[in-house]
Amino acid sequence: MFAPMAGLSHVAFRQVVRSYLPAGASALLFTEMLSTRLLPGEEVGQTPQTQMAPGEDDLVPQLLGNDEGLIERSLEKLQAIRPAGIDINMGCPVSKVLKHNWGVALMGDIRYAEQVVRQTRKLTRLPLSVKMRTGMTDDPEYLVDFARMLEEAGADWVTLHPRIQANHRRGSANWNYIGRVRDALRIPVVGNGDIQEMSDIFKMHAITGCDGVMVARASTARPWIFWQAAEELGLPAPAGREGERAPQTPEEEGREYHRALNLFCSELEKWFSPAEQMPRLRLFLAWGHKWLFFGHYLSTRINRCPDLSSARNFIDGFFREPKTLQPRTLLQ
Repeated sequence: MFAPMAGLSHVAFRQVVRSYLPAGASALLFTEMLSTRLLPGEEVGQTPQTQMAPGEDDLVPQLLGNDEGLIERSLEKLQAIRPAGIDINMGCPVSKVLKHNWGVALMGDIRYAEQVVRQTRKLTRLPLSVKMRTGMTDDPEYLVDFARMLEEAGADWVTLHPRIQANHRRGSANWNYIGRVRDALRIPVVGNGDIQEMSDIFKMHAITGCDGVMVARASTARPWIFWQAAEELGLPAPAGREGERAPQTPEEEGREYHRALNLFCSELEKWFSPAEQMPRLRLFLAWGHKWLFFGHYLSTRINRCPDLSSARNFIDGFFREPKTLQPRTLLQ
């Protein structure tokens, strides 16, 4: 699964990810988190956060909120894009979200969180998921009780990023907690956290027994991770890449990163206005450059580019000399 990521999981990046999915495969891709305070007043499908490409019938919007009335009006507006499901955000750890009692703050009050899920379940027949963290504190028993509550309240599956709120992305995600939740529930459990290279997907599954794996920030560096995993499972190459193998060596990944960046820029041009393009490219590189040797230089120089045309020229010049990707980096 391709994760909901603020400022990243928009239509341009989703199109890049789709270009690496195996031909004929189905997948679930998520929007960036959508505020239920804003959605009721928006033209869903026309805003930068809700634009869709033709054929995106596998798209799951992620809702940020806790008010039944706003959730109901948001769901009504989302009918315009015919979503494949609905996800409730109970994992965002940033302070501006917590002060509204959204995101992971909902995990601080199990009965209140239950009310939010039950209300949403009542309002939609679509598949309903919850993306959560370990919680506000490191309490595995509470985590399991909370996950069981989500199941009883009507969630069809849960995604767990096993870090507490205060850690944000620091330290290691405790995959053992994913296994505990998987053992406690009847509904599917998806694991998330510290997936940096293709082998991590299979390691997480082996360690936790989870029913699926969600890839987040690493997809900004190697969106072809989905192709690599599919190849490992014996699935076909992406459409248009028949007869090719997924990138494997650091040098192959360096060349593919150049290709992916160019595709991302083309999609930005297609979907976003000039004023909207560069902030999205800068954010994309702010994460993806961490895996690329000399990537900090690339990201810094792109931050100075005034427009997408100049950025594309610099990117092409940067990659005239071969570059490589490293398997892992420090995520903070």
